[in-house]
Amino acid sequence: MHQPLWIHLDFPLLALETRYTTPNPAPAVLLDGAARRVELANAAARQAGVQIGMAVATACSLCPELTLHAPAPTQARAQLECLALWAGAFSAQVALAPPRGVLLEAASMLSHFGGVQRLCHRLEEQLARLHFSHTLATGHTPLAADLLARSGGFVGESRDEHRQRLGTLPPQQLGLPVRDSERLRGMGIESLGQLLALPRDELGVRFGAALLERLDRLWGLRADPPRYFQPPPRFCQRLELGHEVESAQALLFPLRRLLEALEGYLQGRQQQAHEIELQLHQRESSLPAKTIGHRGGSSRAQEWLELCRLHLEQERLQQPVIALTLSAERFSDRTSRSLSLFDAPAGNDITGGLLNRLQSRLGPGQVSRLTVVADHRPERAWSLFSLDQEPPPATGIPGRPGWLLATPQPLPPAQRALIQLLSGPERIVSGWWEGPALRRDYYAGRWPDQRLGWLFRDDRGEWYLHGWFG
Repeated sequence: MHQPLWIHLDFPLLALETRYTTPNPAPAVLLDGAARRVELANAAARQAGVQIGMAVATACSLCPELTLHAPAPTQARAQLECLALWAGAFSAQVALAPPRGVLLEAASMLSHFGGVQRLCHRLEEQLARLHFSHTLATGHTPLAADLLARSGGFVGESRDEHRQRLGTLPPQQLGLPVRDSERLRGMGIESLGQLLALPRDELGVRFGAALLERLDRLWGLRADPPRYFQPPPRFCQRLELGHEVESAQALLFPLRRLLEALEGYLQGRQQQAHEIELQLHQRESSLPAKTIGHRGGSSRAQEWLELCRLHLEQERLQQPVIALTLSAERFSDRTSRSLSLFDAPAGNDITGGLLNRLQSRLGPGQVSRLTVVADHRPERAWSLFSLDQEPPPATGIPGRPGWLLATPQPLPPAQRALIQLLSGPERIVSGWWEGPALRRDYYAGRWPDQRLGWLFRDDRGEWYLHGWFG
């Protein structure tokens, strides 16, 4: 049986960065509840001299272009849930660690990802696309992973590695009351290793059972099962924007975060979506939701983002957008099939991708496919079907060209005499139930310039060209 292993993702600026609408934001801060002091500051603000706890007036004097954001706990919680959905692609058991953390059970996934180092590397790669400041740490207990993530991050594979690293942390990392932290400092205790070396009974007498209970959870001596996050049966996430967005193309960055959450949601369920609904919310009203379809279904955020981009290119906003809602409920299981040596993987479906993009650009019902139908008359042997409509089984007649002329062209006798007949006749007598019957003898012929054409002679002896062979 594998040893317990957890991964904690800590997002220290989540409450601020969830307001971003660009990957390269200007200096920005999050204010405290009284809107008097700086609670969080991004890198651009800190470079300008802004510090945590600084008065708003002082911060603005140091950085006049500073953007101020008021606290929005509900919005931060929604973004944390989005991150939990995204993490579903890496673990079947994900837990929220409010207000800024996500916990993943990792031990059962190591064989799938090829070890803890590769799993953490994959997480880092995907997190780079989300543009959230973060630290990542492993731990043999949930609390160990939490403390190591908040102290700068650490990736280890064994319980001993985690315990050795934990022993170097200051006791204040435990989140003790200020009075207890001061007492430990007065005792000369500067690391958790020194704290754990003290007699347990003495610690209980001096600091109470709460400290012992926390140390036991940290070390793995007491069970500490997390409360796992349960994804909803229907994906529906709303993202409030940090400011009013007047360009539809500027919505792509926040939209990517929603789509990455959708990808994790679908991969965790081993499903794919066939259509999504995107709704833009304005200050006074909401635009009708746009339905964006995918012919074969997909779980990849990048594919959906490209289709959304094509839709948004046609959007002319009359008012600024303040929020986005993304929803999906039409799912199907992701089926895997064995590929032969010369089969192309499903991800390389160039034709399907092109059709998806065309339909997104032109709109529903504007792209059709040509399908052969069971009718001997060449003019009636094909039909148009929408991409969402299931066509009848193909019943093409062999020996006919793929290129038919809109109307047959008469062939003068002199031109007909230069054509070498290669095969035929194929006699067609049909359509009598809809009017005058069609009576023709079809031949394949070679023109003097070596082109291959399809020609016929009608019941009056006149010759016509009806199509070309490729």
